[in-house]
Amino acid sequence: MLQLTEPVNDPAGLMIKLATKVSKCMYGRKVDVLIDAPNLKHFPIHDMVKENGVLL
Repeated sequence: MLQLTEPVNDPAGLMIKLATKVSKCMYGRKVDVLIDAPNLKHFPIHDMVKENGVLL
């Protein structure tokens, strides 16, 4: 999950760009990207990631 303090204009585009870059660094391994920003809707998955995720 990418936590941002500023609003995001194109969250889908940002998720695609980030997932592509991380996947390339991990030799093609699939990754899931979740964005937390002030202007985006908050879902239960955000809480689950905050509770169980590993800080990188």
